[in-house]
Amino acid sequence: MEQFVIRPADEGAGEAIHAGLRAYNRKFVPDTADLSLVVIDQARRIIGGCDAFRMGELAMLDVLWVAEDHRGAGLGACILEQLEENAARQGAKRLELNTFGFQAPRFYEKMGYHRFGAVEQGTGSYGHYFYVKEL
Repeated sequence: MEQFVIRPADEGAGEAIHAGLRAYNRKFVPDTADLSLVVIDQARRIIGGCDAFRMGELAMLDVLWVAEDHRGAGLGACILEQLEENAARQGAKRLELNTFGFQAPRFYEKMGYHRFGAVEQGTGSYGHYFYVKEL
């Protein structure tokens, strides 16, 4: 039997894992695209962005983040709206995402997302919520 080592992944290994999964997925859904976005301020500091992708008519948002000192000013909405526009332009019909109760469920609902699933005690006392929006 082949010997191998399992260890915590660093950033480079994480990218390799994602690349491997994307390559596998393309065998079944060849129409895929990275939809990730980044927001950079005048000091060239990353202050927000999202990690997202499209597979055919489905867009998926994995992570949306805004630096704490820029929250509440509409930047998250701008990122999400740009993501939705880009996804729709490429043929996506809907966008799915998940969030925890301490993160942004009200934000996504305000942005027109509908909850389709939940694990009420996802972590500690916080729920884990799943959302979709038709584009």
